[in-house]
Amino acid sequence: MTLTTEQVKQFQDEGYLILEDFVDDATVESLKSECHRLIEEMNPADHNTVFSTLEMKRTSDDYFMTSGDKIRYFFEDGAKDEKGNLKVNKHLAINKIGHALHVLSEPFKKVTFSPEIQGVAKSLGLEDPVVCQSMYIFKQPGIGGEVIPHQDSTFLYTKPQKLVGLWLALEDATLENGCLWFIPGSHKRGILGEWRMVRNPDKTEGAFTNYIHW
Repeated sequence: MTLTTEQVKQFQDEGYLILEDFVDDATVESLKSECHRLIEEMNPADHNTVFSTLEMKRTSDDYFMTSGDKIRYFFEDGAKDEKGNLKVNKHLAINKIGHALHVLSEPFKKVTFSPEIQGVAKSLGLEDPVVCQSMYIFKQPGIGGEVIPHQDSTFLYTKPQKLVGLWLALEDATLENGCLWFIPGSHKRGILGEWRMVRNPDKTEGAFTNYIHW
């Protein structure tokens, strides 16, 4: 996979690039089957963190902050009752799985380090790229909280900013089923909001992250 000059320019100018049929059907099915297996083997009682972009305290606990080298499960808001019991089938309760699928799951590892991914990275001029995290994101029907507009670089902050994200749609993404929205060219404007996430060095308070005001 080598990008054309026009594709590289579009990415640089607008901050996005859509590559149709990037992986074949067999690869898509292997990732979906692997995800199904992971959830089948998961005991919901062992995983109690809710992922939310509205209440960051839910995604700043130790379970979340130490998930970089593990496969962990994050539930939709409202998936469990006040006693911690699931209110829906566990396959419909998960918001996402992360964040080391690219290391600990062979199907995800195979895709992440595939010649296609490497070709795109090389075409974009990335030097010594590092995969900082991977995740499988669900769009569950009838459950979960709102995903508010946000920038990934406020969570995965680098200076200078150099984060590049790859979103691989395993199902058709439409206006009806939770497609990805973005603002072309916004990557050139830096952090647009007034807040970003940082790790809190004072663990005695029980919080591992804070939001700081610019």
